[in-house]
Amino acid sequence: MNLTEKQISLFRTLSIITGIFTMVIAFTMIMSLIQLKSSDPLSSPALAAVYEQFDRDPDNAANAEYVRSLDLVARKAYFTARWQLETGSYLLVIGAALFVLFRWLTYSNEPLIKSKLSPKPVLTETRERNRRYLVISAAAVVLLAVISSFILRPLMPDPGRTRSEKVSATGSAGEIPMPDEINFPFFRGAGGRGIAAGEGYPVEWNGNSGENIRWKIPVPKHGKSSPVIWGDKIFLTGADGSALEVYCIDKNTGNILWTGSGSDFPGASKETPESDQEAGMAVSTAAATEGAVCAIFGNGNLVAYDHTGKLLWGTNLGVPEHMYGYSSSLLIWKDLVIIQYDSDTRLAVIGIDLKSGKIRWETPRRGRAVNSSPVLASFEGIPQVIINGSPEVTAFEASTGKEVWTMPGVKNDVAVSPGYNKNYVYICANYEKLIAIKAGKNPAVAWEDNTYTPDVSSPAATDEFLFISDGTGGVACYDAGSNKVLWENYFSEPFYASPMVADGKIYFLDRKGVMHIVKAAGTYELISQPELGEDADCTPAFSEKRIYIRGVNNLYCISND
Repeated sequence: MNLTEKQISLFRTLSIITGIFTMVIAFTMIMSLIQLKSSDPLSSPALAAVYEQFDRDPDNAANAEYVRSLDLVARKAYFTARWQLETGSYLLVIGAALFVLFRWLTYSNEPLIKSKLSPKPVLTETRERNRRYLVISAAAVVLLAVISSFILRPLMPDPGRTRSEKVSATGSAGEIPMPDEINFPFFRGAGGRGIAAGEGYPVEWNGNSGENIRWKIPVPKHGKSSPVIWGDKIFLTGADGSALEVYCIDKNTGNILWTGSGSDFPGASKETPESDQEAGMAVSTAAATEGAVCAIFGNGNLVAYDHTGKLLWGTNLGVPEHMYGYSSSLLIWKDLVIIQYDSDTRLAVIGIDLKSGKIRWETPRRGRAVNSSPVLASFEGIPQVIINGSPEVTAFEASTGKEVWTMPGVKNDVAVSPGYNKNYVYICANYEKLIAIKAGKNPAVAWEDNTYTPDVSSPAATDEFLFISDGTGGVACYDAGSNKVLWENYFSEPFYASPMVADGKIYFLDRKGVMHIVKAAGTYELISQPELGEDADCTPAFSEKRIYIRGVNNLYCISND
C-alpha cells in the first residue's frame, strides 16, 4: 500500500495516541484491581459492623432492611468496579489492535518516502531499528491487553452470597431458593434438588479416630429426618413414641440451644400410628427460613418455632393412615409452608400460612399414598411444587396449589423424590423404571430406563449429569439428556441417603456410614471413602466448608479446620 507522506504522518501520530491510550488503560485497570482487592466493598469494616449488629438481633425488621439497603449499595459499588475492569479489557484489546495496525502502516511505508527524499541506499539500520521497536512495543502492549483481559478479571474478589441474600434466600420477588453456601433449608438443600453451594468441603475423615471431626453430639431422640441449616443454626427432629421434639443446634459448637415440643399445643395428637419399625415418628425433614423453622411428625402434628425457640403455632392435619408411616418432608416458599399430605384416607398438597398456621389452599391429589417428598422448581417462569405420586407425577403452582401439569408416572410403593435440572424432572420407583420428563405446561417423556431404579434414595441432577444410588449398592451417572449410562459402580452396602452434588463432587453415603466421594463428571473417578463409624440413612447437609451427617445415634460436624 503506497501512502503519501501526510498519510504516513497521520498514522504515526495515531499509533502514538493509541499506544499511550492502551498503556494508560492497562495501568488504570491494574491500579483499580489492586484497590478493589485491598478494599473490597463487600467486606468493608462498616458493612461487617452492620452484619454483626444484625446477627445479634436477626428478628429486628429495621436492622434487616438496613442490611439489605447497605448491602445493595456495596454490591452496586462492586459490580460498577467489575464493569469498569471488564470494559477496560475490551478497550485494551481494541487499542492494542489499532496500535499494531497503525505501526504496521507507518513502518511499511516509511522506506518508500525516505527513498524519494534521498539518493542513499535503503536504510538497513533504520529499518532494523524500526522493526525492533515495532516488535517490542507491540508485544508489550498486546501482553498488557492479554493480562488485563484474561488474568485480571479472574483475580477479582468473588462477591459470593451477600448478607442481604442470607437474610432472604427466596429473594425479593419470591423466586425459587437457589443453593446457598450458608443456608441448607430443606431435605436435599435448596428446592430439594440435591445440590449444595460452596467449596472446600472435606473428602477425608474418620468418625472413630476423630480425624476431621470438628464435633460430635448424641441426638436425644431417634429419628430418620435429615439436618437443615439456617445461618449458624441446625434444625433436627426426634421422637420416642408420642414424645416429639425439635432441636436447634449451634452449627459451630454442637451445643443444643433449645428443644421444642412437637405435641405441646392445643389440638395436638397424642397418637402413635403404626409405621415401619425402623422409621418411627420423626422421618420427615424440617424446613427452615428466616426467623422460623417448621417440622411435621408421623401423627400429623405440624409446628412452627422462631429461631429463639418460641412456639409460633401448632396444628394437627389429621393422623395419617399409611402402611409405612408418614415421611414426606416440608418445603417453604415465600410465606407458605408446603406439605405433601399422604394418607390412605386423604391425599392432598397443602399450603399453610407461615405466620398464622392457617390453611391458605389445599388441592386434592389422585392415586394412592406414597413416601416421597416434594421439590420446588420453576419451569416456564412458574414456581411449582412437583410430587412423584402413584400413578402420576404432578406439578402444582406454588402460590395457589393449582395443578400446572400432570403425567403418567410410576406406580406401587413410591418413596423416591423427584430430581430436576433446568430442562427435566426425573422420577422413578423401585423395580419399575426411571423416567425423564421434559417439564412445562405440555410435558412429555424425554426418555426412560430400567437399569437403575432406587427404592429410597432420590436422584440428583445437574444440567449435564444425573446421579443415582440404589438399595443394592449400585451407583450410576446418566447423561442428563438421554438414557445413556456414562459410568456405573457397585459398592458392598445399599444406599438410603440421597446423593449430594457439592464442589464438583458427588457424595454417596451408604447405610454403614461410609461416604463414597466421586468426581461429578462423565467418567468414573473415585476420590475417597471416609467412614463415619456408625450406620447412617439420613442425607447430609452442607454449609460453609463443613458437612453435617446424622448417624443412627449421633450428629457429626465434619470439617478440615
